[in-house]
Amino acid sequence: MKYPTNLLMVMLITGFSLSAVSMDNDEDEIISIYEGSRVVYDDKLGFEEYPVVTGDSDVLVVEGVLRRQWCQAPEGRSPLEIIRNYENAIRSRGGEILFSTRDPQSTKILDENLSDYFKTHRRDRGLSTSVFSYTHFPGGMSEYIVGKISTGESDVYIIIASGYGHWAARQDNVTFFELVTIEAEPMEMGLVTMDSLREGLEVQGRVAVYNIYFYTGESAVRHESTEALEVITEFLKQNPTEKYLVVGHTDNIGSYDMNLGLSEARARAVVEMLVDEYGIAPEQLKPVGVGPASPVLSNSTEEGRARNRRVEIVEM
Repeated sequence: MKYPTNLLMVMLITGFSLSAVSMDNDEDEIISIYEGSRVVYDDKLGFEEYPVVTGDSDVLVVEGVLRRQWCQAPEGRSPLEIIRNYENAIRSRGGEILFSTRDPQSTKILDENLSDYFKTHRRDRGLSTSVFSYTHFPGGMSEYIVGKISTGESDVYIIIASGYGHWAARQDNVTFFELVTIEAEPMEMGLVTMDSLREGLEVQGRVAVYNIYFYTGESAVRHESTEALEVITEFLKQNPTEKYLVVGHTDNIGSYDMNLGLSEARARAVVEMLVDEYGIAPEQLKPVGVGPASPVLSNSTEEGRARNRRVEIVEM
């Protein structure tokens, strides 16, 4: 499988079925269980690496504290009702829904089945009738969402899959859901500022920018990059006679030629956005891609790969 990156509670909002869980009651709780549900298995798996689907073609490997809770919903609750309540709860805390599908069985991300990502670190409980619904579940899920809530100290990724039980256990009219949470410290990447641009170019002739974001394998600049682009625009307009290279860098996952082409496409996308949307003179910037040829850390770790994926502003 190809893997491509605190504690909080979700408060009750009038009309929602999710109830808040006090941190004083269960310090391990990240998001509360749907009210009235029965927790069948609660697997606190500790610090692990887990692939989080964050888009139609994007998977982020996140390292953090992993917990999986397999639950039976109250009688009469549908899989969709479970999912909608969790969506509302995540958003009520300022979180966002990164990915959702009502057809998880046929969904593939980066040529892998969605269920294969979901099963990572899932416990094997055998094939007895008493666990048919649990064992069958990745093939029985009909709803799937991924959410994220960020605090000043942590990023919490929340995956919820829901569906009906197995007929062999006479549970095909019973709704089950699995709640997967990964609590991770956000990686400090040094967000670009006017001072960091000025100092980096004066001292080293280049500065790495980590808060220009792309989806895995794509060159389109994501909207989360706005802050960095605004800072770069301000700097360029204060130095209109100076010219700079915009250099794309990648990690070494995938072929060299693929990464080289991707880095060039990303550099061009950044330049085009600065010119077309921010009013920078086209002759002030030149896009260049070097792929994985200039790492700042070893690509043998996720931290190193994250550091190597960057855009640099370089003096011409």
